[in-house]
Amino acid sequence: MEMTASKSWEKIQKMFKKKVDEMEFNTFFKNVEATDLSNNKLVLTCKSNLVRQNVEKYKEQFEEYLELMFDEEIKVEFVVKKEIIPQEVVYHHKVEVPREKIRTGLNAKNRLDNFVVGENSKLAFNACLAVVENPTPVYNPLFIYGGSGLGKTHLMQAVGNAILERNPNKRVYYSTSEEFSNEFFKVLQEGRIQHFRDKFRALDVLLLDDIQFFEKVFGRGEGTVEEEFFHTFNKLQELGKQIIMISDRYPKEIKNLSKRLESRFLSGLSVEIQQPGFETRMMILRNIAQTQEIEISDSILEYISDSVHTNVRELEGILTHLNARSKLLNEKITLEQVQEMISNNAKREESKVSAKKVIEMISTEYNVSVADMKSKKRLRKIVDTRQITMYLLKNNDKLGLSLTAIGGLLGGKDHSTVISSIRKIEAKVNEDMAFRKEIETLRRKIFR
Repeated sequence: MEMTASKSWEKIQKMFKKKVDEMEFNTFFKNVEATDLSNNKLVLTCKSNLVRQNVEKYKEQFEEYLELMFDEEIKVEFVVKKEIIPQEVVYHHKVEVPREKIRTGLNAKNRLDNFVVGENSKLAFNACLAVVENPTPVYNPLFIYGGSGLGKTHLMQAVGNAILERNPNKRVYYSTSEEFSNEFFKVLQEGRIQHFRDKFRALDVLLLDDIQFFEKVFGRGEGTVEEEFFHTFNKLQELGKQIIMISDRYPKEIKNLSKRLESRFLSGLSVEIQQPGFETRMMILRNIAQTQEIEISDSILEYISDSVHTNVRELEGILTHLNARSKLLNEKITLEQVQEMISNNAKREESKVSAKKVIEMISTEYNVSVADMKSKKRLRKIVDTRQITMYLLKNNDKLGLSLTAIGGLLGGKDHSTVISSIRKIEAKVNEDMAFRKEIETLRRKIFR
């Protein structure tokens, strides 16, 4: 064959540059080289397993194109390049001190190969792959945003795990913004602020979750967690260290975010993970069923996928519940069970929405804010309003709320507190004619 391996691969690359997006091409196709073309076989050497996994899916298309080029069948074989780690030169006058091991905060179960990629998350996933594949930051910071339960944390932690797999000496650290803030306040009180700075500013990769929490602690001037975070962010960015952040909203929508931080957050790449479509939900359900070894038919999975449009967390919760019931009762998962469960879930959600409206109406009626009703404040007016609310929520059959659910709606009060409150109102209704009329009037007004 006159054409060399490299020339053949160049022609394939040229064709695929038009077929795949630029990020995928630069991240994967550019990290593959053709090393041999003989005995009707083209050997493609990939820089890593991750590159191989993402290029190998085009194997059949590569072989079809090669057959057109050579007018005969050419097979494609993929191999992974072995990294040659150079021997460290040791000078007798200098001893290398091993880098201190740090707690990463990562969950080893969150990997790139078990993240289900759909149209809703493809851009975010490819951006994360680019971060893993490139030793110097290509998108810094990488800002991923979207609603809860869509897999943002899984994806970010998967990047951290993949980086450590390739280079165990990297200092990778995952934290929520709340944990970052709490740690700052703690060392500030203990007078160990320099220790905090040394820890965070020596990182190679900082993964920061729930950035929207900073709304609660930002905007308070110098010497605060905002000031500390700003300088940490700047230092890492100046040193070319990777920063990945997650939020439930776009940077411009985060309150109390100063213009200087907003501009830095937007200086890299911001990508959104949206709610998964039907096909993606099906892939997610199949993946969960396979991982948890759940025996369930495709037709039932299709029904769940068609009925539940919210997020990955709810899909997983439904399958976990069905699996537990199946094992405990030693019965197969049926469509009727699933329909009943989803219907009951919908009714519960509807009750919660209705209950919130009831709470808001009582709040307006008695001029006590919902926040105060949910608080631990013991002012007589607030306590009375809170107890009346619990009484009315419980004594409405249409809502069908449990004591625990009512307590949850009012700031996480335990069931014993709810019982005590309801009994106090019941006693007052029985003893006080004027109060009984007040409650009946309020009940008719709210539940008319």
